[in-house]
Amino acid sequence: MVSKYNTERKYLEGQENRKEIYLFLIRYFTKYGYTPSFKEISESLGISKATVQRHMRQLELDGLIATAHPNTPRAFRLVGYEYQKVAEV
Repeated sequence: MVSKYNTERKYLEGQENRKEIYLFLIRYFTKYGYTPSFKEISESLGISKATVQRHMRQLELDGLIATAHPNTPRAFRLVGYEYQKVAEV
């Protein structure tokens, strides 16, 4: 039997992973102007690619990211963020 404590702990860990992924997406996008690949996310945060894909899907369902091509590297965009090319000097 699964205890209530274990269920709550897993839920909170999942929430924390999703938050870390989203914050990583924002930092990466701010620095490079495009979103990272699943591999880059998983390597940077020390979690599996499958975990990244699951949380990315949830972030999409939550309306925080969007894509026309699910499961395609770098095909996601951050809702509310816009890429603008800075004029070269």
